Amino acid sequence: MLDFVAQKLTPPAIAGSLMARPDVLSRLAEGGAYRIVLLRAPAGFGKTSVLRLLHARVETEAAPVAWLTLDQADRDPARLLLSLRAALLGESGESDAPLHTLNTTVVRHFFLDDVEHLDELTIRLLLSVIAEVLPSGLRVYLASRSLHQVSVANLKAKQILLELSMESLRFVPAETEHYLHQANLFLSDDHLRWLHHATEGWPAAVELLVLAWKRIQGNVDNCLPDLHGMNDLSDYLAEEVLRSQPDDIQAFLIATAPLHSFCVELADCVRASDDSLELIARIRLSGLPIQPIGERWFRYHPLFAGHIVRLRGAAGAARAAVYARAAAWLARHDRELEAFDCYIKAGDLETAADVLEPLAETLRVRAQFPCLLHCCSQLPEALLRRRPRISRCLLVGLTYSPCRADARRWMEYFRTQSMLPDSDPAYGESLRAFEPLMGFLEGDVDSHMVLAESYWPLQQHAHPYERGVLATGIAAARLACGQLPQAVQMLVQARRICADSGAVTVMSVVIFLQAYLDAMQGRLDAALAQMAQIEILQQQHSATIPPAFLYSYGGGLLLMVLYEMNRIDEVAARLKFARGMAGISLPWGTVVGVQSTQSKLMALQDGPAAARRWLECSSMKLRKHAPPPLLMALEAELSRLVVLGGNRASISGYAALLGEPAASGDELPHWIFTSDEIDGAGIPQARLAIANGQAGAARSSLLRLIGHAERSGRLWRAVKLKVLLALAVEADGDPVEALAHMAQALEQGAQFGMVRSFLDEGDGVLRLLDRLQAGAGTPLSAVAAAHLRTLLNCVADTASQMVLPVLTQAERSLLELVAQGQSNREVAENLGLSINTVKWHMAQIFSKFNVANRVQAVNLARQAGLLR
Repeated sequence: MLDFVAQKLTPPAIAGSLMARPDVLSRLAEGGAYRIVLLRAPAGFGKTSVLRLLHARVETEAAPVAWLTLDQADRDPARLLLSLRAALLGESGESDAPLHTLNTTVVRHFFLDDVEHLDELTIRLLLSVIAEVLPSGLRVYLASRSLHQVSVANLKAKQILLELSMESLRFVPAETEHYLHQANLFLSDDHLRWLHHATEGWPAAVELLVLAWKRIQGNVDNCLPDLHGMNDLSDYLAEEVLRSQPDDIQAFLIATAPLHSFCVELADCVRASDDSLELIARIRLSGLPIQPIGERWFRYHPLFAGHIVRLRGAAGAARAAVYARAAAWLARHDRELEAFDCYIKAGDLETAADVLEPLAETLRVRAQFPCLLHCCSQLPEALLRRRPRISRCLLVGLTYSPCRADARRWMEYFRTQSMLPDSDPAYGESLRAFEPLMGFLEGDVDSHMVLAESYWPLQQHAHPYERGVLATGIAAARLACGQLPQAVQMLVQARRICADSGAVTVMSVVIFLQAYLDAMQGRLDAALAQMAQIEILQQQHSATIPPAFLYSYGGGLLLMVLYEMNRIDEVAARLKFARGMAGISLPWGTVVGVQSTQSKLMALQDGPAAARRWLECSSMKLRKHAPPPLLMALEAELSRLVVLGGNRASISGYAALLGEPAASGDELPHWIFTSDEIDGAGIPQARLAIANGQAGAARSSLLRLIGHAERSGRLWRAVKLKVLLALAVEADGDPVEALAHMAQALEQGAQFGMVRSFLDEGDGVLRLLDRLQAGAGTPLSAVAAAHLRTLLNCVADTASQMVLPVLTQAERSLLELVAQGQSNREVAENLGLSINTVKWHMAQIFSKFNVANRVQAVNLARQAGLLR
């Protein structure tokens, strides 16, 4: 065999170990019926690595395999056939053997890398040999940046060829994280998200930025987005991607790279030419990082486009002219958002504002507030003040964002403008709608009610959107104050106004309030039925309104109701959705609902101590900007976890922090938000008093709270209070009366389908339930007895579902030291390991336990009996 061929028959060596690509490999396994697999993607998408992984996998299965790395010399058909004979027939193959002898090969998996080195003629020859000469049982894997002018559509149509593009080969977020761990690099969640977003899963870009990060690791002043290592990526792009392109392709790339996306017509307009269709087709076949958006539009990978703009693009007036031409074309073709962006980049702010005026209204209706705020931030405030159509929408976006100080400042501007003679009515209408709402979102219900009631008569002729916002805010405040009949009346008006105006996002808040009304009165099934209407809205408007905005108010309540009914799997699924809402500004009541439900679920799975530590970390992150009611509600949930943990010092500390239980009717809660229904407004104080040995004070307080709850129609809350009353009475030395109170709570809770309000109060409730099951105390109705069996079965099911993770001896030894409070560095010194090895082991443990930090891992290991 010739030496120059022999060197090409071995897979290329790599530095380090290959990273598993389970998603890609499973996709290939599913395509087992295809004879040819084509990995076609630009440079740096891991094509060779995937071939190496496949090669290693089939080689271990004792299947005959062959490898061939192609080069430009293989453009000679004779040379190509020589290489194929050497790879498929080995020593037995004669260099001039007839072509049909390739059919005798015993190879069953043939890997061909760097196919882009072939020209059109030899690529067609290769595909012809594969399809017509090689045995049908042989599977061929091709890796190529491009296939030049060769189309494989016919092979695809015949189910012969399966193609994986750059979309299939890019890293998913989990693979980006795994790559970092394999490189012994552990970034914060924020840095990890930035890295994956910036690279869009382009493996080569991830690798180069990681190398740059590792060079400056330990310097806390550096942040990934500011890395000078971007130069490495630019050098890679210039060397591997750009320089090999013909001059006309490079000119096209330079002209179109400034555009976020483009089509043939837009490219022709920007370039003042008519050959963009042909050039785009050539670019797509050449292996450059371009991807289609729909049928007609395209975009470059942002790092690739950014490199061209920085180092090769036009500058100054020439670049502004490109953006201006693109903006005019986009505006004519109803692509206002892209047109606005181009006008901004062209420096034409007035025309940008002209485009934004109707666009801002569309963004407001679709609840795309982050996009709205971003657009407004591109214009000077003086210009925005001259555009009431824009500033009116800006005020809406600011109200629903964390930028409350900016919202207040704009409200003062609106107040000043509304007092001027002949001012635009929009100023007064917007002020009356959103000033009360701002107070409500900050937890100041009293001032909200005063403002809202005074503004309501003036708002009757306002724009339906602003009138609907105010009506909905009044209904929410009346519910919080327990004025249920008045709340129902206002909800009817709000629903009618929203239906007339088409304000979908405000309608979702109205539906949430109606669900809240049902839930507080114990009609949990009816509450879920109401929330299902939001699901319908979401489906109807999924193309225009982000789903998270329709659940921005109701998401917390939905979690609370599902959790109360012990529908744990649905809670877990909804929590994943809720965590995806983190990018928007949520009302504090929703934040509490999400956070407290997450902690309750974690307490069930990992124990109260782990849930408490997680919630303490979450609370610390929120402290800087959170309103006091949010922090107080999270402290209430923390106090529940402390009581479950049984630490007397912590119980006393929380009792002092949250105050004594109410002793008189004057101290009963004046208003109760959604998140306070079953875990706030006096409940945590009573729970702490019971645990702190003050059963008498808790008993007195709970009786008053129960009366208040029943008078205001809060029956869900009343059942929760009666469960706590049974605990207080027993702790006060009256077990018979305690059973009677528990039986009463059980009778009422059975009607509503309530579960967790009983089970989440700890062993004391379970002992009382066991005694009722044994026949002690007041006889139960058939419905209550059946519900009692349901509760006790839930306890048994939870205990039986504990799954013990399997740890290696090394992982167990390491976790023993972590449980003693040792740092990673101390563990490394004690075990004679490097600190990066310790971090790797910890990452493996986190993955096995499905936890986020070492505290959770230790707690779960202790519960499972894996630690001494």
